[in-house]
Amino acid sequence: MVSFGDVGLNNGPREFITKFVTEKIAAVQDDERERSWYFEEREADGPGNSKGYVKYGTFGFESDFVNTKTKKRNYRRRTDDVEEIPLYYEFWSPETSDLAFAAFQSFQGRSCITMVMAYVKDAFEAANPGFYFRYRKLLPNDAGGSLYSGGPVKRLRLIKRNASGDVTDRYFNDEAPTNVDFEVRMTARRNKTLGDLASVAKSLTHGAAGVVMHDGIEFTQAIADVKIGGKYRPVGIFGGNTDAGVIDITGDVVRGMDGHPTFESLKKQCDDILKDFYEVLANKSS
Repeated sequence: MVSFGDVGLNNGPREFITKFVTEKIAAVQDDERERSWYFEEREADGPGNSKGYVKYGTFGFESDFVNTKTKKRNYRRRTDDVEEIPLYYEFWSPETSDLAFAAFQSFQGRSCITMVMAYVKDAFEAANPGFYFRYRKLLPNDAGGSLYSGGPVKRLRLIKRNASGDVTDRYFNDEAPTNVDFEVRMTARRNKTLGDLASVAKSLTHGAAGVVMHDGIEFTQAIADVKIGGKYRPVGIFGGNTDAGVIDITGDVVRGMDGHPTFESLKKQCDDILKDFYEVLANKSS
């Protein structure tokens, strides 16, 4: 690891981020993945600091846009039409620190993180020959080694999607449904917690690859409400999907008339979380 001010860098991280966002205001089209994206910057208050939207879209297939009430078809989408949605992004690099943070919104299962960060990595290494760009999720699947391993946990949910009759037979008679989403929830009493994130994650008994065992049932996902940014927020601590490590702020944002969270409400939540991350990391390094 090198300092942000290393003399061998042609473009340090702060300068690079500012330049990268500016250059990506025109759509980047990935024909292989049938995806496109570009930045719509809303705020910038210094080198390496930028907030706005990633306009993320999919294309490559036809579909009908139908009014849900009248059932009338309003538009026939063509293969070269891009269905574009706004996803909030934030880059923040605190002054006098060798730290840079990136926050990305996902929306209804859609995320641009992997694609955008792949472009960031390639562009940074091209601008700085001989250097490699690395980044890591601050709450990885391994909760014991995560940034918030000491964070208090208020609630734990164990989830099994499409549970078979072997599970439902315990709770239903002969008319048990064929497949259900089965969930076990444990909540601490008032003014109490279930313990810190590391101890809760460690207490989960792991069975076969990709599952957590509890009461003889294999669960494929675990979500804990962890105190982050002054609030208890749902965090995926285990699971075979990309939700592991994702912080859920659904209950803390305001939706606009268009159905999307407003920019101001997203900004407030992200600012609180990133500042909290910074304080933890700064204290660890001091």
